[in-house]
Amino acid sequence: MPLYGGFYDESVKIIEEALLFAKAEIERYRDEKSAMVDARHFGVIEKEFRDVLREIRVVERFIKETAIRGIYSMDAKRHEEIMDIIRSSLEIHLRDTVEAKAKSGLAGFDAKIQEIRQVTALEGLKNRKTDLYDKYFGTPTPSPEGRKVEVFFSYSHEDKALAGKIATLLKKNEIDVFLAHEDIEVTKEWRDEIFKHLKSSSFLLALLTPNFQESVWANQETGYMHARGEKVFPLIVGEADIKKFGFLEALQAIQVDEEKLNDCVKEILRIILR
Repeated sequence: MPLYGGFYDESVKIIEEALLFAKAEIERYRDEKSAMVDARHFGVIEKEFRDVLREIRVVERFIKETAIRGIYSMDAKRHEEIMDIIRSSLEIHLRDTVEAKAKSGLAGFDAKIQEIRQVTALEGLKNRKTDLYDKYFGTPTPSPEGRKVEVFFSYSHEDKALAGKIATLLKKNEIDVFLAHEDIEVTKEWRDEIFKHLKSSSFLLALLTPNFQESVWANQETGYMHARGEKVFPLIVGEADIKKFGFLEALQAIQVDEEKLNDCVKEILRIILR
């Protein structure tokens, strides 16, 4: 059987935390599903989640008894299954920690977020599947640095100051935000750069103002993302009338109060990370 290297103590601690978070979140998800169906169907739900939770407990024992002891041998397929569960659990832990930071606004969560990302990037984990996470919480958005959310911010150039303030707050909460007027180098072909980020982003924020109505590019950007089936979230500024923005009228919108941008960002985070 193949030989594998174990994890250092610092990594083991983060992995154990992640497995605990995963169990708690999946148990909560199970309880939510149980509340949606008649009691006669509880057996089906219990069986599915019992099997999943049992697998996580097996991985917990593996971490405590095997992975912490250095070199070990294991069937390759089984090893992949275990690494997939660990990677999924790390993603769940990361999601919860980013949400906690967003809700509290405290910078103290930054160190924990960084620790989780470092373990996720370890050889043997960084390219593993996240099936467990995907099944219950949705697929994370891949990026070269790991799994992060990338957001394309669509706005009129006249509103770049407000867009910049919102983007800065989002970036402080581990969200990658593409701003054309800040992120495109003068030497690059700006159309190609915009198109590249439209293709790599999973979310688009549309800053709806009278200026947006007059911007050909902003309207094309939102139309492109909508046609791709990606998530588009209108941000309504002031008294802007969403009925004047075509298909955006039918989408979930967020009101922007320039005096309370933190509240706006928290709502954006809640929707994006949901």
